[in-house]
Amino acid sequence: MASWLNVREGRTVDTLSVAPEFRVNGEAPNCIARAWIDDNLVPGYVRLSSHVGFFVHQGQVVTKKEFQLFLNGNLEWLEYEQGQPLPLEALQVGRTAQNEPLFVGNVEVEGVVMYGKVQGHVCYVATDSGVIERTSFLLLAIIE
Repeated sequence: MASWLNVREGRTVDTLSVAPEFRVNGEAPNCIARAWIDDNLVPGYVRLSSHVGFFVHQGQVVTKKEFQLFLNGNLEWLEYEQGQPLPLEALQVGRTAQNEPLFVGNVEVEGVVMYGKVQGHVCYVATDSGVIERTSFLLLAIIE
């Protein structure tokens, strides 16, 4: 089970409590988030330093100031390699408007851990320069 915090536009998240060892280049890290986009609940990430969420929808980067921030859960990251079936333990964190399940993946981009939606067997991550697609990634899963 996972817990989520609704963050509305204008509300800030206290980043001072982020321990120094979790900071990236002196800034608060990216955190897992999800947001509603055209009837789709899409996983992505939030840059805590700017309080902006980054998501991929229909092949495009979408930014949002209202999102749900992942808080905690009894979870772990599992390695996923192209050609494997998605593990049964994978945590569904979203869905498309057609009820296709969406999961959250974790990839490293230029030394920074970033999160994105896993749809089918591909992890799509929003970056400043566009969408990155990876077929090998870490997948968030439930620990029993």
